[in-house]
Amino acid sequence: MANIVELRSMSDEKLEKMLEDAREEVFNLRFRRASGQLEDYSRLKVARREIAQLETVLHMRGLAVEAAAAEPEIAGALQGREWQAAAHFDYESSAWQVEFTADNKKVATAVVDLNKKRPHNKKEAEAKGQPRLVTSYQVTG
Repeated sequence: MANIVELRSMSDEKLEKMLEDAREEVFNLRFRRASGQLEDYSRLKVARREIAQLETVLHMRGLAVEAAAAEPEIAGALQGREWQAAAHFDYESSAWQVEFTADNKKVATAVVDLNKKRPHNKKEAEAKGQPRLVTSYQVTG
């Protein structure tokens, strides 16, 4: 299994394929354990950890795109268009770089920092408000 740096640099399609393979492996390991044929029980734990890492990377990408698309100026530029978004993690800024394209043209880019502390309950959210996850953005067209 790849480490987290390699996982963040992979495409969504490759991550989805790896996730599917890992889930299939867990199913087979559980089946072998139930039938008494499994000798290495530690492989089951490792496979579950791989699934968790893959799901986390995919989820964080989705959250970054969602947060960037919710920015009012970016949402205005995307409104009424068929758009795609690609997110990758930039280690220099410790944030997700999100690029929006529509009609094969770059529409907007955003830097999203998902590491900001968010409120845990309604009371905290009402008192402090939600943090601004998009640290910078640029609308090009």
